[in-house]
Amino acid sequence: MITKRITTTLVASAALTVLMSTAIAQELAPSSDEPVYFRGWQYKTDIVQDNVDRYNTGLGGHVDYATVTGDYPALMEQNLLAGADLDVLYANPSQAGRYFDGGWIMPAEELDNIDEIKADMYPNILEAWSYKGNLLGLSYFVSTRGVMHVNLKKYGELGMDDADFPKTWDELYDQLYELRDKGVDQPFLPHWINEWYGISWGFLFEVMNRGGEVADPETHAPLLTTDPDGPAYKTLAAWKRIWNDGLVPEEVLTYNESSYIDAYASGRYIFSPQQLYDLETFNREDRSQIAGQASLLPYQGQSWGLLDSAVYLMTSRDRSDDHTDDVKKFANWYGYQNQDGNVFVGNRWMQESMLFSGYKSVMESEEAAERMRGALAREQDIEAVLEVYAATPYPKGVWSVVWAEEFNSWLREYLQNYLLDDGDIVETIEEINDKIADLNKKYDIN
Repeated sequence: MITKRITTTLVASAALTVLMSTAIAQELAPSSDEPVYFRGWQYKTDIVQDNVDRYNTGLGGHVDYATVTGDYPALMEQNLLAGADLDVLYANPSQAGRYFDGGWIMPAEELDNIDEIKADMYPNILEAWSYKGNLLGLSYFVSTRGVMHVNLKKYGELGMDDADFPKTWDELYDQLYELRDKGVDQPFLPHWINEWYGISWGFLFEVMNRGGEVADPETHAPLLTTDPDGPAYKTLAAWKRIWNDGLVPEEVLTYNESSYIDAYASGRYIFSPQQLYDLETFNREDRSQIAGQASLLPYQGQSWGLLDSAVYLMTSRDRSDDHTDDVKKFANWYGYQNQDGNVFVGNRWMQESMLFSGYKSVMESEEAAERMRGALAREQDIEAVLEVYAATPYPKGVWSVVWAEEFNSWLREYLQNYLLDDGDIVETIEEINDKIADLNKKYDIN
């Protein structure tokens, strides 16, 4: 009798699960025949297309996905401004705030299950992705850009080990000269690449890692000083020193990210600030000359890098109510939970590329822990990754503001010229402050 009751209960529970799954599927299935245009930058596009195909096949969707190449922020802004066929898109938080102020996007607050989504997010991530009281988008990935990677193989060949790891940027720059004296002419591959998130982001994270801020997180007033002991001055002075002394390859200024990754994977360099998730890339035998020997500098009182993340945004272009509902349904399926109640896309990115998520349900799973173990060189690197990640700062002063991308574009070109033209440090800092002040005036901020 007891066995019969248990069997009956299990059957009823299974039936309830099926009914709930069916109900969620109906809620996420489109109600119109209108296409939903989904656009993103170029990263593992085969996986993105497969995800989209799963939605279209499984739920009868009409999602049209395509990749955008080139200057992604500028191209997407042009599309948004023109009211082009665009419904869901990738964006960094710095872009999202500008798009919101332009009236071009519909915040995630419009989703019926927004409270459930927020409850599953880490508070610091929720804050980073919120602007003027609105959560702007759903989680694509969260990472640390500028984690200081270290080539253990080459480091060990020079008689160095973990006890010699530099704890700060100043210690790292000083050690570069020691490494050169040991026979490595160019031991460092800096984050000065020719991408919109390249040299400008490298400046932001080094200033913050040194304890500074480029602009006030709330008022967005410029904060850099020309004090020789200040973070901006010390950053620019260190850059000038290693550039003029030839400790870095000049061609880094022309690299796209693919070339940057390939260069470090060659095993030629000892240190390089890279993406957190590319620890796996450098530990793969089919991808790297330092597989099994790619590690990172741990957090020892100074942070490394900045919080790099991306969200899925929904546009606010003119659509019928049913069409807009379809956009919400797809964004919800892709950016949060599928018809089975699983964060399918987020979990897939964790497994495929070790892309961290803003959702606790992804990051606190045993599957995520096991995934990290399989991607890192050493058991101790798991703790190091999590400690670095926890200490990563976010440049709210220059990212959570309408002029974020305008400033970033200017800063990228200005810093490239600073190196190429052997620019003056004080003048460079003053120009950066003046640019921020001009942008605040232009957009009537404080």
